[in-house]
Amino acid sequence: MASTRELAELAGDAPPTSIPEVVARLQAIRDHAGTSSPRGEDDGIAAFTTLYHVITRRIREMVEDGRFRSSPFLVRLDLEFAERYFQALRDYAVDPRSAPGVWRVLFDNRSDPAVAPVNFAVLGVNAHINYDLAHALVATWRTVAPDGDGSGSAQYRDYLLVNDVFEAEMDGLREQLGSLLSRGPDGAPWDAGANWLSDLVVTFTRDLAWIEATRVWEQGAGPEVVAESEGRLDAIATFIGQGVLRAPLPF
Repeated sequence: MASTRELAELAGDAPPTSIPEVVARLQAIRDHAGTSSPRGEDDGIAAFTTLYHVITRRIREMVEDGRFRSSPFLVRLDLEFAERYFQALRDYAVDPRSAPGVWRVLFDNRSDPAVAPVNFAVLGVNAHINYDLAHALVATWRTVAPDGDGSGSAQYRDYLLVNDVFEAEMDGLREQLGSLLSRGPDGAPWDAGANWLSDLVVTFTRDLAWIEATRVWEQGAGPEVVAESEGRLDAIATFIGQGVLRAPLPF
C-alpha cells in the first residue's frame, strides 16, 4: 500500500497555483493510492480522491466556459480548498497526530476491508465540507475581499453554483448511502437518526460553512478566532465521520 509519505509528496510541497494543477495532483494521488493499495480503487484515499477529482474537473470546465461571475474568487476558493486536503496529507505523513481529527478518521482506516468505498467517499466529503470549507473561504477573502452581504453578491451566487456540481456528482453516493442507512442487518428499518446522518453529510452544510466563515471574518479572522473555529468544526466533523465510518448505525 502506498505510504502516506509518497502520497504527501504527490500533494506537492507548496500550495497549488492553478485549477489544472489541482486536477493533476488529485489524479496522481488517486492513481497511486489505487494502484499500490491491496484494496485497489476501493482504498479510502483513492475512493475520496476519485470523487474530488471528478468535481474539480467539472469546476475547471465551468471556469473555462465563463459560468462564474466572480472567477478570481472562485478560482482562489478552489485553490485554498484543495490546499486544505493536501496539507492534511502532508501533516499526516510527518505525524498522524498533527493532522485534523476528521481527516485521521479517513486516513487511519483507509485499508480497512470492512469499510465500503462509498463510506470512504462520504468521510472525505464530510471532512472537506464540514471542516475545511469555512476556512478555505476565510483564506480566499484574504486575497479576494468579500464583495457584498451574501445573497446579493456575485461571490455568493458563484458559491451556490458550485452546489450544482456537488449535487450532480453526489446523487449516486446519496442513493448508495441512503440504501445502506435505510435498513439494519435484520432487514428492519433504522429510525430517523440514521436518515438524519445521511442528510447531514451528503446534502452538505455549505450554507453553514458560509455563515461560519462570515462570522470569523467579521471578528477579524485573527489567530485565536481561527483556532477556536477550526477546533470546534473539527470536533463536530470528527464525530460525524466516526458515525459514517461503518454506517449503518443503530441510532
